[in-house]
Amino acid sequence: MDKQTLITYLEDMDVALKSKAILYIYGSAAFILLDEPGRTSLDIDVAAPYSEVNEKDLREAGESVGLPVNPDDEYSGDHIEWIGPLRLCLQPPTAGSEITLWQGAKLRIQTGTVTELIASKLIRYDDIDQSDIRYLLSQGHVSFSDIESATKRLPPAFANDPLVMEHLANLKTDIEVWGVA
Repeated sequence: MDKQTLITYLEDMDVALKSKAILYIYGSAAFILLDEPGRTSLDIDVAAPYSEVNEKDLREAGESVGLPVNPDDEYSGDHIEWIGPLRLCLQPPTAGSEITLWQGAKLRIQTGTVTELIASKLIRYDDIDQSDIRYLLSQGHVSFSDIESATKRLPPAFANDPLVMEHLANLKTDIEVWGVA
């Protein structure tokens, strides 16, 4: 999905939801709504523990608009990934620091700060993640020490992961090469 398709889904879900909902997203859908050029995705990653929604209502609304929640592995269309606490590679939001990406009558889409989004990308740090980080860094001044602090606030399984620390060190070098911070 591209930005227009994503917004159409959100508008349709806003109508389909029975109650108010706040979805706290990260990953590619957040970058699409942050206007990263050319960014697309098949899913909307929702941080379940940080969202405020009746899960049954979300599943029903998602199905009705063509966005199933956590479909089986054979499914290859647009969908919602409901990410529980064990797989969540995003720090808990700090009250008042959330960024509202989209707002309807019942549905609000929020994400974390730039540094929180960057830290979440250090789990994989593949070419797409690097492109996402580079885009965020080009949008405003973010220091490496801010990113390093955000990385330390990731959930313990990720904050202490040697691979995340290696990716953080690689990011420090990449920032110098990119000349964006």
